[in-house]
Amino acid sequence: MSTVYQSPTTTVPRVQELPTITATELKNATADVFEQVAAKQAIAITRHEKPRAILLSVEQYEALTGQRPEWLEKLHGEYRGMLERMQGPEQRAAAKRAFNATPEQLGKAAVWAAEQKAHQKTKADNV
Repeated sequence: MSTVYQSPTTTVPRVQELPTITATELKNATADVFEQVAAKQAIAITRHEKPRAILLSVEQYEALTGQRPEWLEKLHGEYRGMLERMQGPEQRAAAKRAFNATPEQLGKAAVWAAEQKAHQKTKADNV
């Protein structure tokens, strides 16, 4: 089995292609630089005309390091919990019964489910 690598959805510029700012300019215009970086544009910080550091937005950093936002981690945890509950012994036994059911048993189950649905609809209409 071969490994599949995902390519980035956007082209990542090389350091030489990034806008630059000197360390002194950064010191004097920090708020403006932060706004530019927050707008998802990385900036190379230079010293003596050589790039020394790259300033990235949090989103760019998380994307580069493979980190997920907190809300996505929470959602992933909820999904794992739901999946574990769905794979419990009771659920396995129910799935086994369904796969091994005769056509008559399946027919009775379908009629019962339809009756339950109709009963619930009638109950909701009367409320």
